Amino acid sequence: MPSIISPLSPDPSVPASAMPLISPNALLYAHLKQSPPRRPSSRTPSEPRPIQLNVGSLAHCNGSSLVKIGATTIVCGVRAEILPVTEIPSFRITKAGASYTPTAPVVRDTRYQGDTEKDNKEEDEGEYSPISLYNLVVPNIELATGCSPRHPANAAPSTEAQSISQRLLSLLHTSQLVRSSDLEIIYTPPAQAEDLELGIDTDPQLKAYWTLYVDMMCISHGGSVFDAAWLALYAALKDTIIPKSWWDADLEQVLCSAEVADARKLSLRGIPVPSSFGVFVPEKRVLGQDGHQDPYWVLMDTDGFEEEACAETGCITVDAGGGKGSSLILRIEKNGGSNVGVEEMVNMVTLAERRWQQWKTVLDAALSNS
Repeated sequence: MPSIISPLSPDPSVPASAMPLISPNALLYAHLKQSPPRRPSSRTPSEPRPIQLNVGSLAHCNGSSLVKIGATTIVCGVRAEILPVTEIPSFRITKAGASYTPTAPVVRDTRYQGDTEKDNKEEDEGEYSPISLYNLVVPNIELATGCSPRHPANAAPSTEAQSISQRLLSLLHTSQLVRSSDLEIIYTPPAQAEDLELGIDTDPQLKAYWTLYVDMMCISHGGSVFDAAWLALYAALKDTIIPKSWWDADLEQVLCSAEVADARKLSLRGIPVPSSFGVFVPEKRVLGQDGHQDPYWVLMDTDGFEEEACAETGCITVDAGGGKGSSLILRIEKNGGSNVGVEEMVNMVTLAERRWQQWKTVLDAALSNS
């Protein structure tokens, strides 16, 4: 009697496309244990993914960008709105162009000497910068439905989206990327002889700020979203133009010019570049088959598949544009494990400097074509 095969019986052969779902840890280890080690994407552990960048794609924004790093795609738009100082709680003018802030020591900003004359003369705004006090630059990212199976439709903003938005805001303040002087709208009263005789103040007066809302949407989540979001934010701010604005004393309001030729660009401080990494540690059951003992690999610019297999992650943010071959380490983040020590972190700073050069080349090419 012939045997009956149920149509529900599983096929003994497993397609390669199903391996990441069945055993992602074993699949990643099978690639990395080769000599030389290779990731499933055929990259070496220290090799980043290629970057595609386009700026000025959105017609109704002050600045915009579209970034694609591997399978991660983010679109970003910047819109500028006027914030009168009269709408800022507890704001008062104490001197020309200065707001009331707590007393703080002034530290000279020498991080980007040699870039421009303005960098050499401008003082460090520190924690009392109007940008951080009055939230003049507001980043927000949305992990759109369809970017990843982890983000279903009609769901509240995910914890990951809120975390990335907060990290972007924190790095904006840490790097002091945007100058508060670029966002000020100042009115200088006309000096008249009778005003000077009567002692009437004719010093410049701060009337309003420009507030920049940086909105990002992740169309495709393919790993290292924070790196891609920061590049999209930076490129969009580089593309941003602020209309010429002035205070009309008769109307008592800010007016703007409609002429594009009168608009000006932002002068950003340096090029901070974050480099995310993951530390892959194989499972014990996999190591028992090969006889190895506790190996691990540091993977730069992890994709979505590798992120799920790495419990220990981190990010190093550097700016190698300070001249004289020196690099400024703005931030080091690490969580989830203790495999990577000081020596490995020093090596990763070198890799982060190479990533900075990659970003700089892509940015220069995109901005020159805009």
